[in-house]
Amino acid sequence: MKILNKRHIPKFCVIVGACFLLIGAVVLVSWQWKIHSSEAKAATYVETLQNLIPEPRGAIPEERRDNTMSVYPVDGIDFVGILEMPRYESVLPVCATWGQVTNYPCRYDGSVYDRTLQIGATTQKGQYDFYREISVGDVVHFTDMEGNRYTYTVTSLHYEQHADQTALDREASDLTLFVKNIYAFEYLIISCRA
Repeated sequence: MKILNKRHIPKFCVIVGACFLLIGAVVLVSWQWKIHSSEAKAATYVETLQNLIPEPRGAIPEERRDNTMSVYPVDGIDFVGILEMPRYESVLPVCATWGQVTNYPCRYDGSVYDRTLQIGATTQKGQYDFYREISVGDVVHFTDMEGNRYTYTVTSLHYEQHADQTALDREASDLTLFVKNIYAFEYLIISCRA
């Protein structure tokens, strides 16, 4: 018993092709909606944090007796501050704990006060999507939950296969940002000085 005869094969191929195109369109639309939703949610978190934080004032990283950073919870997510890249008009909330949330940059390790802060994210839209354009000399601002606004300059960029502590500590820096390229399976390590 033949399932398809030769006359039906072209029609079958057209139907299968149309189904694949439809599935692809649905996946693309869903992905775009998720990106837009994530960007909108990040903007909402930034606005909420800006309303909670005292009026930002310029600060210089100084080690304290207790270098623990203040945390504000919003919608069950703990945040330690706001990261700004003025050249790219990027303003992002920074989660307090690595792995707590993957849609926004997270503090991986360290503290802004003792110049050991490390913040990681991915190249996904709404996180460090400016990673291809970033260059030495760019300005970075980090505002903590107490309203202290720290200003940094990007001093070096390098690529690594892993973002382990050795790779992150390779360059002496006051702030280290790292970006996981979700397409190339590599990390861009961004060293910054206050």
